Amino acid sequence: MEAKCVLGYITVSHPPTRRRLNTPKRAVPAEPPSLKLEEFLRLNAPDDLAALTYAIAKSSVDVWDSIPFKTGLLTGSNPSGDAQKAIDVFSNDLFVEALTSTGHAAEVASEEMEEPVASKGGVSVAMDPLDGSSNVETNNPLGSIFGFYSRRLPASGRSLVGALYVTYGTMLTLTFSFGKGVHRFVALREGAAMSFQLLGVNLKLPDRPEVYGFGGSRKEWVDAAARFWASLDGRGLRNRYCGTFVGDYNQVLARGGIFSYPALVNKPRGKLRVLFECAPMAYINEQAGGYASDGTKNMLDVAPSGLAETSPLYIGSAGLVREVEQSLSSA
Repeated sequence: MEAKCVLGYITVSHPPTRRRLNTPKRAVPAEPPSLKLEEFLRLNAPDDLAALTYAIAKSSVDVWDSIPFKTGLLTGSNPSGDAQKAIDVFSNDLFVEALTSTGHAAEVASEEMEEPVASKGGVSVAMDPLDGSSNVETNNPLGSIFGFYSRRLPASGRSLVGALYVTYGTMLTLTFSFGKGVHRFVALREGAAMSFQLLGVNLKLPDRPEVYGFGGSRKEWVDAAARFWASLDGRGLRNRYCGTFVGDYNQVLARGGIFSYPALVNKPRGKLRVLFECAPMAYINEQAGGYASDGTKNMLDVAPSGLAETSPLYIGSAGLVREVEQSLSSA
């Protein structure tokens, strides 16, 4: 099997297969080629995004290894008022150091910091260094989210030139896009070291949606969101919600559907941060054939005035998200 790069995409050429006579033909799904992250980035990413992505990949292994040992609460909180765990601060400091050390980050802004850390590169990085850390004790999947912006922050998602999220679960995976499809790599152990191998290429949301997950307390949802949620069971969709944005979105990307942390009665601007969470995931979702909205417009058009600005988010299969928009506009 041979992997080739054509116009920024990976294509796979398979050798001809031999069949015995009288053997029924069976469709065999194509497997992604054996390809390491370093080679993929060399072929498919500009130097700055390649260096930043590889720095995240290496650091994510240290985060994954450290999660069981840094679960305790600290006395401080982040700029949004969330209680911090030791693993939040550890992840934040590790990624900041790794990204600034590449020489390609102009600044690194984080959900865990009041102000960005300035550096000397050309790409502004916004990150949620550990998504879902409140779920450490229940052993749910955790994640890290990164947006690569071409402008100083804050900026809208239209300034994104790439986005990436890490999943710390039964597997350690990187899912990312630089504007030419969504690709996924998985960490595999090679002796004492870990390497990232291609797991999926040009990922797309399935045509038929199967799952949904809504965050926040149901009694606090705005009426239009509550009515839409109630309609989904009747369509045969299954409720899947684990309380970690990355974990819940993985379900949507694999099975089709919708994830939302909607507008709430007591939080009309939602909970998720535009720069650190909403816009980067919306960018990836759009590259996978989906759509993301704040309830009135494309999430990528939302221009935050501050680093920690929040927004309602509806993300996933385009048809379902546009239904939400229509429901909210007619409420």
